[in-house]
Parts: sequence; C-alpha cells; structure tokens
Amino acid sequence: NYLPKAASLAAAIQKAHPRAKVETRPGGRGDFLVKADSKTLWDKRRRDDDRFPDEREILSQLGKG
Repeated sequence: NYLPKAASLAAAIQKAHPRAKVETRPGGRGDFLVKADSKTLWDKRRRDDDRFPDEREILSQLGKG
C-alpha cells in the first residue's frame, strides 16, 4: 500500500508550495509516479533500486517554495 508514502509526500509538497495543486490517485501495480507540469520527476518502476523518493529529492526538483 503506497498511500501513506504518497500522502506524506503530497503534504510535504503542499507545505513547501502552498499554491500547488497536489493530488494522489491509485496507479497500476508497482506504480509510484511524481509529476509536475507534465514532467515526470520520479518513476519507481523505471529505477534500478525500486525505491521511493525521499521528500528532499522531490522538493529539490521543484525548487524553493
């Protein structure tokens, strides 16, 4: 169940970027994608290490809030 990780990451993004539209939605088996402005910032299925992103990894890609 990826929901707790998705909710935590969504909250971190919302806190850093209060005007951002953040949504979570179920994906397929093994999916964990993070996108911003149609750009994929993280795709768990395409990684060799099959891990979840650290909040800092995503926030650094989004820039300062």
